[in-house]
Amino acid sequence: MVLPIRPPKFLTHTLLLLAPLQVQAGVLTLENGDRIQGELILVEKDQVTWQSETFGEVQVDKSKVVSMDIDTDIKIAGRDEPCTLAGHRQERWEVYCAEGRGWLIDFPGIERAEPYTAFTTSPVLLHGDITAGGVFESGNREREDLDANINLDIRHGDFHHLIGSIYQNQDSEEDGDLEKIQLNYDLRWIFSEKWFAVANSKLEREEAQNLDLGTTLGLGMGYLFYDTSKTSFSMEGGLSSLHENFIDEELSEDQDERYVAGRIALNYRYKFSLGPEIYFDQETLQSFDHSNDYEANAKLGVRTPLVEGVLMEIGYEWQYDNTPSLESEKEDSKVTVGVGYEW
Repeated sequence: MVLPIRPPKFLTHTLLLLAPLQVQAGVLTLENGDRIQGELILVEKDQVTWQSETFGEVQVDKSKVVSMDIDTDIKIAGRDEPCTLAGHRQERWEVYCAEGRGWLIDFPGIERAEPYTAFTTSPVLLHGDITAGGVFESGNREREDLDANINLDIRHGDFHHLIGSIYQNQDSEEDGDLEKIQLNYDLRWIFSEKWFAVANSKLEREEAQNLDLGTTLGLGMGYLFYDTSKTSFSMEGGLSSLHENFIDEELSEDQDERYVAGRIALNYRYKFSLGPEIYFDQETLQSFDHSNDYEANAKLGVRTPLVEGVLMEIGYEWQYDNTPSLESEKEDSKVTVGVGYEW
């Protein structure tokens, strides 16, 4: 919860004049009465990282923090300008930002805050993973399946770049050689403590669905419930423009090649203490032109580390298209097992 405060002008001027006279040290006070001298490194969803003059870098649960006194400007997620922490008592932060206005912020609800100098000089953070799996059979039944996935998460300040690619190849005596290629790019801009704007795009070719080339461009808004190294959960909603070219036009003559749809999506991650991570991604598109034209997809899986950097992944993928091409099923599902590398 954020409440605006309009201080008298003389108070704002006094704070600015006194700022250079403050003692260059911070104090973190805990519920057990301990006072830790030092400097703030980072405030996250569940904890505070503090550079102690005596103990070095320490991490403290937010629930144990009674007050925090710091003398540096801070960058709060969702606010572009530097802010000064004027007071912290239990679950409230009183901050004054560049425009001179005061705000009361719910301390437990802050997703991320850090010294402003650390924010402006922070490097680009890169996380990613690559996985591959396959099924190869010969003898009574000839079959070759190959699945490969690459995912990148690039973060710089309030901007998140999510890049993903999928390649699937199925070769069997019954269906022949069928390929699926998908490239997607999502851009998130966190403009408030929990809200973000999102632009999403996708290129896709899927021979099993008679799709030669499909393009998706969308804009929307999202809400970030939490985003930590242990868990994350977000929801998005918006509009998407879809354009589809089909391999065999006669099989898809009743389908719209271009249409606008409403989009709802959610993403969830949770990492257990012992290492395994579960994830669930879901997306639904509903055409505005025809009420019976909608599609949905979901992916559920678990990643388990084997050795440092190497993981095993088991995933279940589900796709549903209420108006598929002729000779195609509405529903597709697939279970994959693979190994990969993450960084």
